[in-house]
Amino acid sequence: MILTRDPQHWTDLQRQSIHERILPLPDEVRDFVRQVNLASGIDAVPAPAQPDARLLADLRQALRGMPASVLDLVSPLLLGICLGHGLGSSGATDIVVDARDGRILGCIVLLDVDVMAGHTANSWATWKENLPFHGGPGFTLTAAIAAAHDDTRAHALQFLLLHEFGHVLTADGDFLPRWWEPTPDTQFSWDFSYLALSWTTNAEGRFVPQASSDFDGRGIVDFYGNNKLDGEAIVVAYAGLEGSDFPSLYGATNPYDDFAECFATYVHSELMGRPYTLRIDHGGEPQAWLDSFWASPRSVAKRAFMERVLAAGGAVRAMRAETEYA
Repeated sequence: MILTRDPQHWTDLQRQSIHERILPLPDEVRDFVRQVNLASGIDAVPAPAQPDARLLADLRQALRGMPASVLDLVSPLLLGICLGHGLGSSGATDIVVDARDGRILGCIVLLDVDVMAGHTANSWATWKENLPFHGGPGFTLTAAIAAAHDDTRAHALQFLLLHEFGHVLTADGDFLPRWWEPTPDTQFSWDFSYLALSWTTNAEGRFVPQASSDFDGRGIVDFYGNNKLDGEAIVVAYAGLEGSDFPSLYGATNPYDDFAECFATYVHSELMGRPYTLRIDHGGEPQAWLDSFWASPRSVAKRAFMERVLAAGGAVRAMRAETEYA
């Protein structure tokens, strides 16, 4: 939660087209990220990044290439896309609150320009999926989220933004608990419709998968910690994932990334027709692979949920059109 003493700055920014709400990391956001990094044991020191013409073009291409229903859902909630160095991850999302009265103004998305600088879509996806693993002799993990002609930084940014936009929608929805509030008791968790699909809370108040959603290796996968797993663990984790109702290994870490990954992969694959595949080889021989979650029967419940979410975006656009032509 980012407290601001200048809410007018954010509300003025939100009046611009969503393609123009791109800015260097403001001081109040930089200070907040620094506190989070320190508390998390992350050495990265955040600093604002001034986007050059190529990065601005890539970001605007990423946004303009998204379905209108997605932009219609996100635009009323998104204050801006803040660019920085040393954020501690590729991207993040949080709410901005008026320090005077506690009013939630909206969400910001943070992007680390250094992490994305040298990547195309497929190299970034491969790098991200390898984060929990140190591999091992002969093991390789490769991921693809773009065809050869689309394998650009703009398409890497597009997928990352779709994931973060999933978090933006979570902040305004009632289908998951608010991430900035205490975890609800188990007896209340079923009031949240998305949470009820795969998750519950344990006696310690932590989110845990329901027994039918859990799988071997899931609980020890750590994308941002130092507990890197070997090649055999990669195979175990992805074999288990293939039988679960999670769209990705990252999505199986907590309910919020579960929704964000579902939203991103559904829009990416089902609405935009782009690939999302992963393969693990050992000595050049395939050991495990991840095919389309959305083509599998294990996605049925979450497909229905995504269809309802995106239908709301279509309804917003239809209402806007009726107002414009009335």
